[in-house]
Amino acid sequence: MLTLISTKVLLCKIPFVGVGLTKDMLGVVILALVMLFISVPLSVWAQPATIPYHKEPYRMASGILESTEAETVSKFRETVRAPEAAWMRLHFSDYNLGKQSYITITSHKDGGKQRLDANSLQQWRNSTGAFNGDAVDIELYIAPEEKGIFINIGEITVGEHVTGPTEEESRAVAESLCEDDDRVSLNDAAIGRIMPVGCTGWIISNGALLTAGHCTGANMQYIEFNVLPSQSNGTTVMSLPQDQYPIDPASIVFFNDGGGAIGNDWAVFDCFANTTTSLLPEHAQGAFYRMSRDDAPANIRITGYGTDSSPPGSTGNRNDDSQTEQTDTGGFVGEDVQASNDVVIEYTVDTTGGNSGSPVINTTNALTIGIHTNAGCDPPSGDGNNGTGFENDDLENAIQTFPGPNVVYADKDHPVALEDGGVFRPFDTIGEAVTAVPAGGIVSIVTGSYDETLTINKAMTLTAPVGMVNIGTLP
Repeated sequence: MLTLISTKVLLCKIPFVGVGLTKDMLGVVILALVMLFISVPLSVWAQPATIPYHKEPYRMASGILESTEAETVSKFRETVRAPEAAWMRLHFSDYNLGKQSYITITSHKDGGKQRLDANSLQQWRNSTGAFNGDAVDIELYIAPEEKGIFINIGEITVGEHVTGPTEEESRAVAESLCEDDDRVSLNDAAIGRIMPVGCTGWIISNGALLTAGHCTGANMQYIEFNVLPSQSNGTTVMSLPQDQYPIDPASIVFFNDGGGAIGNDWAVFDCFANTTTSLLPEHAQGAFYRMSRDDAPANIRITGYGTDSSPPGSTGNRNDDSQTEQTDTGGFVGEDVQASNDVVIEYTVDTTGGNSGSPVINTTNALTIGIHTNAGCDPPSGDGNNGTGFENDDLENAIQTFPGPNVVYADKDHPVALEDGGVFRPFDTIGEAVTAVPAGGIVSIVTGSYDETLTINKAMTLTAPVGMVNIGTLP
């Protein structure tokens, strides 16, 4: 048995029996739907729900420090306070952490702790993650023989307490709940909350993440999983630092025309590893969604982080379910392929602000068929809420080629009938993928055990983006 530690391995004339693969690179996937005609309501609302916050100047300087110790030691510690803040983040105006020095930040409220070095601090855009409460301790640890080490804080983000729905929320609520609010709480490990824009993102079978295009921008900073209940008035509670992942801005591929158009509103993106666990979300969460271009389901499910008020469906004050994970099921109205890059899907499923980017899931086989983007329900007319279908060619290409060019996919558990090696129609054997991939290309394999023996006689990259892959018969 040959075990690969890294999946970025070029192989030539090597028989494969019992290969274990772990992820080393990401890809992206897309779906398309069968063509059905639907009417699109004239009045539609995009559905982000930005978490309220503001920034304040804050001056803290550690001074220039060094260490002559034989081991890494703490040389500076200070408490940063933002009275009455619901949560907070620290932003560094300047710093030098050398090669091995680092800082830790610890919440007074719940003990949440994050460790950042020079590399991970850059990934977090010179900021920390989010910490619950109004006070954190920051501590600077200096590695042996490192000199000129310092940190300077220039401002802080202060999370605000929720006071009620926004005016836009109140206007849109009637067009987002198709009837009574039937959403229920759910813990779906593949779906996270994008912060602080207040959208939903989710992991797909090649390790990439999807959301709505209108969620991109300066407020699309990180995604968090295992979201905690909000406060009783709807004020959001941050996930613990081990469940927060900075989004790589260079990875984002998206389209949003800014004019409220439906059917061409999507984003594909990647994250950096968590600074505490060193895991990517697809590994830490152990969950993902497969996609299809061939499904026309009778019913679908929408799961995401929409706002919630008491009583349900009202425009009153938010509650502890607000912007936590909830789900609802309803009928699939249909698909309208208006152009190759403009594919609208419609469904009568309850959503609210914060659901932007949610997966549209076939309730029969759990395959996703698109990305939720807009409210537009009008029960008397039968109109529903809307999203972008996976038959959008630009979206499909962005997902298919996310790992790079010349990608062929294998997934033994995907229920597709017609296989072509694409992300929506993967081969069910690795042998087929290896035969089809061009020299120098990529074979992306979805987690599972493949009872095959392979001989590979051309250079290629094998990647297992969402979990362990076993090839051959294990001893």
